[in-house]
Amino acid sequence: MTDHARADPGRTAVVDGGRSLSYGELLAAAGALSNTLRDTCGGRPVAIRLRRGADLVTALLAAAATGVPFLAVDPEAPAEHTRSALTGAGVRALVTEGPVPAELADFATVPSGPASGPDAGPGATAPAPGGTGPAGYLVRTSGSTGAPKLVEVSGSSLERHARTMGEVYGIEPQDRVLQLANPAFDVVIEEVFPTLAAGATVVAAPHPVPAPSELTEFLAHHGVTVLNLPTPYWREWVAELDCGGRRVPDAVRLVVIGSDMGDWDTVRRWRGHSGARLVNAYGASETTVTCAVWEHTREEGRAGALPVGRPLPGVKALVLAEDGSEATAPDTGELYIGGWCLAEGYLGDAERTGAAFVPHPSDPSLRLYRTRDRARRDADGVITVLGRIDGEVNIRGHRVNPSEVSAALLRLDGVSAAHTLVRRDGRGEDRLTAYAVMTTRQDGPALRERLGGLLPGHLLPGEVVVLDALPVTANGKVDGTSLPRPREVPPTPAVAPATPAPATSADPRALMTVEGLAGHVAGLWSAELDGAVGVDDNVFDLGAHSLMLAGVRRRLSADLGREVPSIALFTHTTPRALARFLHEGEAAAGLSASRPAAPSRLRARRASGGKR
Repeated sequence: MTDHARADPGRTAVVDGGRSLSYGELLAAAGALSNTLRDTCGGRPVAIRLRRGADLVTALLAAAATGVPFLAVDPEAPAEHTRSALTGAGVRALVTEGPVPAELADFATVPSGPASGPDAGPGATAPAPGGTGPAGYLVRTSGSTGAPKLVEVSGSSLERHARTMGEVYGIEPQDRVLQLANPAFDVVIEEVFPTLAAGATVVAAPHPVPAPSELTEFLAHHGVTVLNLPTPYWREWVAELDCGGRRVPDAVRLVVIGSDMGDWDTVRRWRGHSGARLVNAYGASETTVTCAVWEHTREEGRAGALPVGRPLPGVKALVLAEDGSEATAPDTGELYIGGWCLAEGYLGDAERTGAAFVPHPSDPSLRLYRTRDRARRDADGVITVLGRIDGEVNIRGHRVNPSEVSAALLRLDGVSAAHTLVRRDGRGEDRLTAYAVMTTRQDGPALRERLGGLLPGHLLPGEVVVLDALPVTANGKVDGTSLPRPREVPPTPAVAPATPAPATSADPRALMTVEGLAGHVAGLWSAELDGAVGVDDNVFDLGAHSLMLAGVRRRLSADLGREVPSIALFTHTTPRALARFLHEGEAAAGLSASRPAAPSRLRARRASGGKR
């Protein structure tokens, strides 16, 4: 990065809405911040609590030069959750903006400040590392015991990753790379550091993240050439493009997907909208973000999951049977990763480090990470991941162990037993559902609201179901097959049942009244959430998230024959409120007497006798 800044300090390094930073300005701001952090951190890890944008990029660059690991956290995560991570990491200094919650008052705060300043000019220098090279980073990941783990990645792995991914993705100074990932998600490392190392431009996505229906316009406006998307988000974007939206901008030359399993059907549909390179990236927090990639070609695809491809240069990928021998197709085994990308381990947890990072069965000098992914390698050496061996799942791009949710529930007063499992929702996505046994009278929505004070959004279950007791098997374990599906459980007398939705009608005339439209919206949400939704139910209380909103918005727009704005679903969160807004909007525009388009994809509502 320093070479690019010295050669052309006026080159744009970061675009953040209406703001931008040149490489000279970025180096000057990062250098000043790194000096402050070095004086404040006392040799202990530094935490960063900032939203996407120029300040975040500056802080990441500065923190990497302090000589101590940095830990980026979600600024919107519950303060108690953040405090737990910072305490576990031994953090002393916290780079943040705005008021600091009382739970974080014990940490020395360093204001992010405006990420701007006088151009450093041709003599700009990078922040001086505090040691022999840049420090590494820490990232929090879910744990099987219910307690989270802090993965420790070395500075040498961070440097190698930036260089390798820049080469694999072919990043050039003229590229404009989207920064979309949540700061607490380690994909931000891959969005920022390879981009800066290549002298390219980081383009920060706004807050909140654009809905898939709004992504195309954002990319076109900012001339984005490279983007790294969570697979579920990409899938929704393709569905939006299928509905006849704007074509993918010609400037987009590379789309990287990952953090969840991709599928061939979406790839084939994507190819109808763009000829850009499509790369499926695979990795884990323990393997410095990405350790294997697969690039799609024009060859006809197959069915099922996309391959994760081959390991990066200098990385080994082994598919081993239970006896430690290599599994050959069509047999499957567990995927093990070795090489420069491996993390140091779990901070302060030698036992879990030893269980996850193991010697090669035939070469003890080779250290391997057990991914706990079931995989198959074909005759050409291409690897396909087929699912998890353990109980972990991917929720909106985050690796999650349901036990962590149960452990958080048990921390709440009145909860005597808890269990969390994974179900598939109406969109085919994994969704968490939690069950609790209470010693005090409390309903599921109230319990979920309290749980939101302990867990970030991706760990928050779609629903919490209160039971008199958890069903158990003969050997005393929780019997997951006997747990009722959400909303099969009658509401407690303390909570009035939601107003049931009227049956959805395929008659377009039904959509011309508030009640008829409300019933139709409730039907769409019932299918999306895989359970009965009343017209007065707040869909966010039932586990809705932004990708689900995108799907409902798309179907509703098709059924009404006009575009429904994404913001309407965020601000009118019950079917009746949304219907009233849409109906009043039509009337205001003089359209209430017009006949809406015949519903094209009405979904049958589930019977109310019955997951995110």
